[in-house]
Amino acid sequence: MKTGLTACISLAISLSAQATVPTKASEPFRWGAASAAYQIEGATRMDNRGPSIWDVYLDDHSLAGPGVSGATAINFYDRKQYLKDIALMKSLGFTSYRFSISWTRLLPDGLGPVSPLAVNHYRQFINDLKAAGIQPMLTLYHWDMPASLARDGGWANRESVAWFQRYAEVVFANFADQVDLFVLVNEPSVERATQVMAEERLNGQPGDLAIVPSATHLGEALKVFNHILLASAAAKESFTAHGYKGRLGLALPLFPILTADNASSSDKQDAKSADGVLNRWFLDAIYKGSYPADILKLADTMHLDIDVQAGDAKRVGAAEFDYLGVNYYSPLFINHKTGAEGYAPKMWLPEGALAAFNGAVRPDQFKALLDRIRVEYGNPPVFITENGAGFPGEDVLVNGEVRDENRCRYIVDHVAAMVDAMKAGADVRGYHVWSSHDNLEWLSGYGSRFGLIYVDFDTQKRTPKNSALVYARLIKGDSVTSKDCGKG
Repeated sequence: MKTGLTACISLAISLSAQATVPTKASEPFRWGAASAAYQIEGATRMDNRGPSIWDVYLDDHSLAGPGVSGATAINFYDRKQYLKDIALMKSLGFTSYRFSISWTRLLPDGLGPVSPLAVNHYRQFINDLKAAGIQPMLTLYHWDMPASLARDGGWANRESVAWFQRYAEVVFANFADQVDLFVLVNEPSVERATQVMAEERLNGQPGDLAIVPSATHLGEALKVFNHILLASAAAKESFTAHGYKGRLGLALPLFPILTADNASSSDKQDAKSADGVLNRWFLDAIYKGSYPADILKLADTMHLDIDVQAGDAKRVGAAEFDYLGVNYYSPLFINHKTGAEGYAPKMWLPEGALAAFNGAVRPDQFKALLDRIRVEYGNPPVFITENGAGFPGEDVLVNGEVRDENRCRYIVDHVAAMVDAMKAGADVRGYHVWSSHDNLEWLSGYGSRFGLIYVDFDTQKRTPKNSALVYARLIKGDSVTSKDCGKG
């Protein structure tokens, strides 16, 4: 199986080189990395921050293991610490940093009074980023639903559209003068899968991550996805009505869907359904103003309550989001669950495939995804809001170095694939590695490292990994190939 692109491709996307790439962009390409508030900030009880659902999962129920909590994380809420991190990111050449604001810092109870302490903190952080020459890309929602609203159903409650609109209006009122790129919501489908995983653990089950919703969970998933899209549209409507300047989009986890060479008709049907649920449900609504007819028919056949009302998808399309945020890690391999009838997709991994924590390493499918967005969805402006990898046992600090060769090759090969897609006409405006630092990886705790920067969780000492040093060369415009990552 093809697992990487090894051609010696020059990755110099400097200002001078950009002119050779047929892109609509009239702005410098943004290079950087991404993070999420709960995963890095810590200080969960400071400055009147209210509890989110993740405080409930980890502190109240220990779902990531005994003692695993976001109470400290990587101490990023501390300005003394984050100033050092900003200086480190500047030294690596970052021109963009994608981060999220904590909903319950800004609105401690989810809906009520605004916390001036939170406003002041984040305004200072944004000013500090910009002073270092790093442009902020602000994510409003990266999974930290206020606990009070989660108890009222969270995204499954249609009232969440109004809840999020209220929160978004507070964000825009306080930060639109500082920020020109907003990510409204991050990874709806993966958040939903993680929520199911957490709920199963609360019920004493193993709680495996199933990105493709099972038949049992499909109805609730589609309902949640519809509400999130409507909430994003409502936020965009408010932003436009107030005359703010800036660009808004969603960061969608998009998954090329693959089957075996000898796939049966049932395998292919479930693969098509998986594509409809995970990819077309969002992209069709945003760019066509409609939900996929085959998925609506499937929901009707299965008698699912998905709470899609007349005009919902049209409202999403009419919002005219300014760009598409693409989170890409891996394709999904799908077949039909043996012995099941009807909709029964099952994920699998080909034998011998090079696999990271998030699945098979396939940069060719990254290009295929960007080609699809260009051809099928009108070639919208795209920011790569997440792309990265972690590999079991690789992130080990030895003599002051972390030789993360697999991550390094992953980044180099995926950027090469992105450049190929841009040469074919894809309108890509920026690229962000997930993640800037090792951090709290949700229900996996601190055991799964994804960062460019190694964090000693006991001492909080930071060490740039080999992947970060190679990425810095790439940003600078050096000709970089996977050979620069070391021996395989």
